[in-house]
Amino acid sequence: MKRRTKVVWLSVLAVAVIGTVAWFMTRPPKRLYETEAVSRATVMQTVSVTGELVPKSYADLSYASVGTVGKVLVTRGDTVKKGQTVATLDTSVLRSQLHDAQIALDIAVEAEKLARRGWDSLKPEEREAKKLTTEQARQKVRTLGTQIAEADIVSPMDGVVTRLDLREGETAIAGSIVGRVSAGEGLILESRVPEADVTKLHDGMEGDVTFDALTKDDVFRSEIYEIEPSATVVQDVVSYVTRFRMADADSRLREGMSATIDIVTAKAENALSVPFRAVTRQGSKAFVDVSPDGISSERREVMLGIEGDEGTIEIKSGLSEGESVVVAKVK
Repeated sequence: MKRRTKVVWLSVLAVAVIGTVAWFMTRPPKRLYETEAVSRATVMQTVSVTGELVPKSYADLSYASVGTVGKVLVTRGDTVKKGQTVATLDTSVLRSQLHDAQIALDIAVEAEKLARRGWDSLKPEEREAKKLTTEQARQKVRTLGTQIAEADIVSPMDGVVTRLDLREGETAIAGSIVGRVSAGEGLILESRVPEADVTKLHDGMEGDVTFDALTKDDVFRSEIYEIEPSATVVQDVVSYVTRFRMADADSRLREGMSATIDIVTAKAENALSVPFRAVTRQGSKAFVDVSPDGISSERREVMLGIEGDEGTIEIKSGLSEGESVVVAKVK
């Protein structure tokens, strides 16, 4: 009886072993790679910048020196002529200083005249000191005169005052924009494009525009018509003023509105494309790993095209549509 039981157990064990071996031999091999198919798509590269609606022709107003605002002679919405004074600084202190400086100059001039009566008896350094004293007094008069002349903000053009942030008695900061005169020739978009992006732009490029004040469904068309050749540096950030012509502006748009402009800088339609993560670079060359079954792979050199904004890149040669490329290893 024991012998028969032992034979039965051995038979069961043998069947189990044979079944296990057969299962391991017939099961599909484990995939080693995640893959994606090479497909055709439109690959686009865009530059996105912020901008502001400004008049086509305008001039920003600022003081050339620091001081206290004395009088504001216009208000927002007023029409002004070229050369018209918009606002002035309080120059009472400057004029008092100029009066004292003029007296000091007169004294220095008279002192030099007296000294010249015995000019030949003076040492060279004494003569030089007399002339220097007079010149210093004259320079102070010039400086104060210039400061008084710069105390007025004058409109550089005919137009309408569209901005004005000035109050009598407040301190004016040199160079700080306090107003704007607009010529009323329509609105354009003005953007400061970073130096890393401006090389991708040129006149005639079109962009889609959305405004913070409107919905995302309100998309307007624009076109670059001017890129300033010289840079603007603000807090060590280099940018280039770029101007866009609005193709379909409407009555909802107002001066000063903020906008986002998306400009297509490169586009390839019906192009072979793969995900960025499928590409590896070695020096100037690019490679992808092709895996038809997710188990074995073949490294292949490819020629790249446009790097798109949607995480894909154009393949110009080295792959065919429908092939599977490795994007990651299976964990």
